[in-house]
Amino acid sequence: MRMENGELRVELVNFKTSKDYEYNLKRVVETVENSPADFLLFPEVCLTGFDYEKWNEVNLFGEYALKELSKLTKPFALTLIYNNKNYFCLFDSGLKYERAKYNLFGDENRYFEIGSKPEIFEFRGLKCASLVCFELRFLEYWQSFRGVDIIFVPARWGKERIEHFKTLNKALSLSTQSQVISVNSANEYAWGCSFDAWGDGVDVSSERSIVFIDLDKNRKIRKKLNIGIS
Repeated sequence: MRMENGELRVELVNFKTSKDYEYNLKRVVETVENSPADFLLFPEVCLTGFDYEKWNEVNLFGEYALKELSKLTKPFALTLIYNNKNYFCLFDSGLKYERAKYNLFGDENRYFEIGSKPEIFEFRGLKCASLVCFELRFLEYWQSFRGVDIIFVPARWGKERIEHFKTLNKALSLSTQSQVISVNSANEYAWGCSFDAWGDGVDVSSERSIVFIDLDKNRKIRKKLNIGIS
């Protein structure tokens, strides 16, 4: 992942999940290997979906996918189900960071074990954080993430609430003065975004899009519009 002058190319992948787990994994691997981007973000549970009827199979496949995805060298992130938890996983020549989803929604409460609260973590010298889908609604995290470099938001957000998702992502970028990178499952509503500390950026509805972000710009915005974030 290049960080020349604070610039970064990110591929937003609003992935559509099929019922064939192996096929989904193959598509993710091929997408990562062939992408010109410096980093890729995939939606929540894009390899299996919330396939509760095959819950044991889903968990076993998650463990298998974890090993296969660890072989890739380009940085990317998604969520995987294993050990009855929904893990945000960031890979960079192996698994570099994982955190299981803390705030569960709907039927998730019947099947998943609760993970740990969202936190700040370091990746290649950057301060980062993740909010998995429903966690985006909890403002306590927004306060603790003020001024981080990047907030990743992989989601499978229902299309009937998609306007909430769009509004919350932009509001998150303005509130934290951080870069927000978000993607949503095409099984629900294909939509992704990259918003900077000024709320500027792009939102996309295609399955794959390359966006350019300038982290130095965010640092300048914090100085220009001083709300107490260093």
